[in-house]
Amino acid sequence: MELHDRIVAELEETRSLAALIWLVDRGREVEFSAEGKGYFLSRSKAGKYVSLWESKTEQSFGSVEELLERAKVSGRPFLAAWKDARIETIF
Repeated sequence: MELHDRIVAELEETRSLAALIWLVDRGREVEFSAEGKGYFLSRSKAGKYVSLWESKTEQSFGSVEELLERAKVSGRPFLAAWKDARIETIF
């Protein structure tokens, strides 16, 4: 198994923040659900470096680390919501 595949597996199995940062920095996109809503984390067409979308609402940040610290998921800090999030798809 290649390194990239191992990191994808780590994200899927543990929702590792390190794996999430590594993958998004390399252009991967993640769809996940939290608190009954769907979210899309992406670098493509981001207003800044990376964006978190919920429906047509975008939160855009200069880095993945900034997103982790400042983004809101259903009104909660990203980090609080991420621990209960369900990863749907990794593109």
